[in-house]
Amino acid sequence: MTKRRFIALVTFLAGLYYFLEFVVPPTVPWRTVRGEVVSVTADFLTLRVDGQERQIPIEPTLKVYRERTTGAPEQVEPSQLRPGDRVSAGPTTYLSDWLTSVNSFFIVLGAMAWGMGLISLAMVHSSNIRRRRPEWYGSVLFFLAVGGGIVAGLGYGAQSGWLKEANDVVFNYLLRPMSSTVFSLLAFHMATASYRAFRVKSGEAALMMTSAFIVMLGQIPIGLWLTHSLPSFLQLPVMAQWILYIANSAAVRGMWFGMMVGAIAVGLRFWLSLERGAFFDREL
Repeated sequence: MTKRRFIALVTFLAGLYYFLEFVVPPTVPWRTVRGEVVSVTADFLTLRVDGQERQIPIEPTLKVYRERTTGAPEQVEPSQLRPGDRVSAGPTTYLSDWLTSVNSFFIVLGAMAWGMGLISLAMVHSSNIRRRRPEWYGSVLFFLAVGGGIVAGLGYGAQSGWLKEANDVVFNYLLRPMSSTVFSLLAFHMATASYRAFRVKSGEAALMMTSAFIVMLGQIPIGLWLTHSLPSFLQLPVMAQWILYIANSAAVRGMWFGMMVGAIAVGLRFWLSLERGAFFDREL
């Protein structure tokens, strides 16, 4: 129970920081001054606000953001400002100041998690070999693959030598062909799934098959040849573009909207440690 509460607390605090860093402005809102730069000295930043000049002391906690014609405002040092610049200046909330350090901490934490996972896998597979469990030779292949990957990784960036050759063999002549093979198998699977989906058994299936037929014909010259005598809005290339960039875009955006709402809900459940399941309860 103590371990479970500790993990829940750390998860909540980490999520709380990123949530506040995203929501809270980088400077204290009620003490932030927005205006046009009049002059800059070593001690004061003078801004013109609503026709009146206002001096802002330059302190270590002062953050200045210069507005740009395009994009988000950029953070600058007061010495980089010139008269006429539009800026926002105020004391920092410190949340954005810690963002780089927090991100670096999570990168280190992720690397440690990868290392712990590798150690756990080594313990499991070594136990399989020691006890001669069924298919224990697969565990031997695991250690050979890990060792080969480590050796090949040492040759990353090398210009010559046997480490460079090992890196090329593992990553260029083994992993890439195997990835291409897997994706080619997925392509055949998608083709068979499309064939089953295009079987007209309902009105929706007929609509999908018709739209797919129009899009495919609209991408090749024969589609234009078949419909070149019709009005422009009835030509297959024009109809295909309408389906792709109007109807399809609306459907895809609706799907993404629904998926993002679901992702937010799942994220909140994980953040607040409300997610439950057999594996979660057993491990914690």
